Amino acid sequence: MIKREDIEKIINAARIEEVVGNFVELRKRGVNYIGLCPFHNEKTPSFNVNPAKGIFKCFGCGEGGDSVAFLMKHEHYTYPEALRWLANKYGIQIEEQVLTQEEIAQQSERDRIYQINDFAQKYFQEILFTDAEGKSIGLSYLKERELEEETIKRWGIGYCKETGDDFSKKALEKGFTKEELVNAGVSLVNSNDGSLYDRFRGRVCFPIYNIGGRVLGFSARTLRTDKVKAKYVNSPESLIYSKGKVLFGLHLAKNEIVKQDECFLVEGNMDVVMMNQNAVTNVVATSGTALTEEQIRLIKRYTKNVTLLYDGDSAGIKATFKAVNLLLEQGLHVKTLLFPNNEDPDSFARKHTQDEFKNFIKNNAENFILYKTNLLLSDAQDDPIKRADLTRNIVETIALVPDLLERDAYLQQCSKLLNVKEEILGSELAKILKNKSLKTNFKQENTEQEVQENETVVEKPIDVKEIEKEYIVERAIISLLFNYGNRITTQEIFNSEGIKEKKDLYVANFVVCDIISDDIAFKHKLFNEIFTIYSDFIYNKESIPELSLFTSNQNQEISKLATDLVMNKYSISPKWEENEIKVPQPDDIETIDKYVRDTLLDFKLYKINGYIKEIEEQVFKTQGEEQLEWLKTLQRSINIRNDIAKQLGRVMIP
Repeated sequence: MIKREDIEKIINAARIEEVVGNFVELRKRGVNYIGLCPFHNEKTPSFNVNPAKGIFKCFGCGEGGDSVAFLMKHEHYTYPEALRWLANKYGIQIEEQVLTQEEIAQQSERDRIYQINDFAQKYFQEILFTDAEGKSIGLSYLKERELEEETIKRWGIGYCKETGDDFSKKALEKGFTKEELVNAGVSLVNSNDGSLYDRFRGRVCFPIYNIGGRVLGFSARTLRTDKVKAKYVNSPESLIYSKGKVLFGLHLAKNEIVKQDECFLVEGNMDVVMMNQNAVTNVVATSGTALTEEQIRLIKRYTKNVTLLYDGDSAGIKATFKAVNLLLEQGLHVKTLLFPNNEDPDSFARKHTQDEFKNFIKNNAENFILYKTNLLLSDAQDDPIKRADLTRNIVETIALVPDLLERDAYLQQCSKLLNVKEEILGSELAKILKNKSLKTNFKQENTEQEVQENETVVEKPIDVKEIEKEYIVERAIISLLFNYGNRITTQEIFNSEGIKEKKDLYVANFVVCDIISDDIAFKHKLFNEIFTIYSDFIYNKESIPELSLFTSNQNQEISKLATDLVMNKYSISPKWEENEIKVPQPDDIETIDKYVRDTLLDFKLYKINGYIKEIEEQVFKTQGEEQLEWLKTLQRSINIRNDIAKQLGRVMIP
């Protein structure tokens, strides 16, 4: 774990415009920089970098944070990985803090698996290029597949020797244990004598990388022609690898996917590698698994446009149909392409030049309606029953599209292709959607019924508007602390003799001490966590926390909130006006004083109104002396509320 002192050095050294400038083309505008957002597709720049505060903010998609947050989002690093990247960039030596035994146990196994995979990748590639068996079998195979040496090295491809335990022996000599090698999935245990042997023996090994470029495992291809051995063997599931959550090649393709706003999705590793060699770099593969929702969500981070380049055989067509449905349900725009003569992307790429390959994809990719209709029509021909089934099948696919306008456009296209009236297709679509809705409602009703049967306490209905209003007033206090916490304000406070007097003090001190003295609690968990940090600094450390403590916080919710509030301090939500909350725009000192006072009073007014409602409930529940005490408390609270309202210039209606 990186020491807090080193984290502060890294945060202070990092220049947001330099860090972001490594990945985004920025141009100066006033004191800030602007550019096209790397996190969503846009033509007009809405991505803003503020060097003074060390933060970025996209006003299009809402992403924001500091240098660490940018690297975590853009490069998909963990928090420590992003810090180490910055430390390396700015030449900062970092000292890893000694972890507790529990922390070591939690982290060490994951770290060791990463280390083992990294060692294995380097070792397999060394064998491929320097060992006699590696060169004569592994390297010759790859060259037969027309892979260039530069491509092989870029992808880290290697070879595991046929001898059986060559790698395992070397790994043990390196200091890894039997248990670690088995847990990492690179070695297996011989049931006869307990010795280790290599999982990937006699295979060409393709490393599987995470988005940040670290090796998670391997997909290894046998070079034997017999049918006994599986063609591909993948690393087993581990603490760091789950095949349904990884896309092969995404670490190299992600930036190009964003740039082109399109992702080519193929089935095999060699398809990705060969297409990449042919200068088609926005391509990824599912790599030995059917497409999953987790993989779709990965794609969706970079683009909503997907073109499926699956094999043209019956298995490939079947896989394409399933993938189309999954992608459509997730709101992606889908095109498909069939390669001629049952070829796949790998074989087709090897037979054509780069330009021919690119033009073929460009000219032959078609939306899923055309693809599915053309395929199914060739089977249905003039058979009316088959054509009816075909029509229903396509409409069922259209029903998966969540966007209403897109569904309508696809319906029109389907009508023309099949020569079926649009009204008939619309009627069929309505039936499908109705049945889908009924099934969803039935499932929800059964779930609710199960919950009711198991619950003994019936909670009050949630008032959404009240929750929203409470969120707004609490958020305003946190915004005040972030934007003006270290500014001086002149406010009236009670002195030691109980007399009000004007005093100059920090905004954070005034706000925090006033709220704590009135014993007011934050309901929203994130706001309460931030307020607690402020109160701890003010009361225990006698200082005000730096803004960077929040914009660079390891808790990404805190980091994003701090960035949003700082970059949007003059941007007011329409909800404020709807909830009758006065929001002055602070410019000079006097305006800031009023802004601080009114924001705090708004917060108190909302809280006291909530307290009054609770007291009123107690009045109706009780009788006699107890009720009388509650009535007295109610009157005192109403007087306080009226006094706050008066200070705000509002009239409270009884």
